Amino acid sequence: MRHLNLFTTNFLKIEYNAVDDILVSQWSGPLANEDVINGYENISFFLKKNVCHKLLDNHLEVQGIWSDISDWVAYDWHPRAEAAGLRYHACVYAKSVFSRLSTDQTIRMIKTGIVKGFEEVSSAESWLKDM
Repeated sequence: MRHLNLFTTNFLKIEYNAVDDILVSQWSGPLANEDVINGYENISFFLKKNVCHKLLDNHLEVQGIWSDISDWVAYDWHPRAEAAGLRYHACVYAKSVFSRLSTDQTIRMIKTGIVKGFEEVSSAESWLKDM
């Protein structure tokens, strides 16, 4: 699979899989609230720029808890991303138990049913390809 690198920081890398039309975000390390907000705003920008409807949101290497910002992701960012065209959102759970709990909490808050959690990147990618 060919990925085009779009954006990189010390906690987030955003790539575009042009073959399968999937935006891929790869998060890492402990995340401050402003990191989460800035990261997801950049994801929105590249979803719109690439007219992309699928997001593979890889949290595998995220450490620690970020649940105090999960309501922002679910109730502010996600509706705006959906309005901009996001149709399928696959989240890969972190190895960190606390980060995993934060991701689970966020997924439960999103009521549209377009987001789904996965244990492995390959499963998330397969689901998105089938959509």
